[in-house]
Amino acid sequence: MLVADFTRKDEEIELEGLWQYDYGQKLQINGLNLPAIFEVHFFWQGLENAKIMTGHTENGVSSVDIPNEALTQRRAITTYIYLSSVEEGETTNTIQMLVNKRPAPQGFETSEDVDLFHYTIAAVAEYLKQTENARDVSIDKSVESESWAHGHSAYPERNTDNARYYSEQAKQVATKNGFCYLEIGEDGCLYLTRTENIIDSVNFTLNDDGMLEVEMS
Repeated sequence: MLVADFTRKDEEIELEGLWQYDYGQKLQINGLNLPAIFEVHFFWQGLENAKIMTGHTENGVSSVDIPNEALTQRRAITTYIYLSSVEEGETTNTIQMLVNKRPAPQGFETSEDVDLFHYTIAAVAEYLKQTENARDVSIDKSVESESWAHGHSAYPERNTDNARYYSEQAKQVATKNGFCYLEIGEDGCLYLTRTENIIDSVNFTLNDDGMLEVEMS
């Protein structure tokens, strides 16, 4: 990674450290208080138009990728830091980056293939990381749910069988306040079950229209 340390706007600096046939190189830009997203234009001999790359600032550090194709040629790269908005665009600073010449390595891949290969590796690594994180979260949630329902060694303060406890509590409340339910027996008849404390106060009868009515006393 090259680091450009600016002291003011409109300053031009020169950097060394790039070698021909490098790839995946980055340029870090300090001292300009750049926005979260900004443009950097790269130009070298042989191009008709400057190549536009998008830089970003994260945690106060601004950086941009240096185009791989710029490092297959043997000439200096002129870099323009460009701030744009809906209303205006402005070149604020420039950098001259020198590319050290060297013989081409045997079987060197094109810049496009290198980009695709390495970005694919990065994407797969990120996917695996997110999958692993999601799996861990899922396991944690499953363990936590079990701890609330039946207790778990990971949550010793919840080692009571909570599901059974609250079920018993519900039964006690229902028994205290009284409850009833209807069910169809194996003989096809409808049966009413009531707790003793409401057996004399709640009943069901069929009216003249064949509708089931509740009688309470």
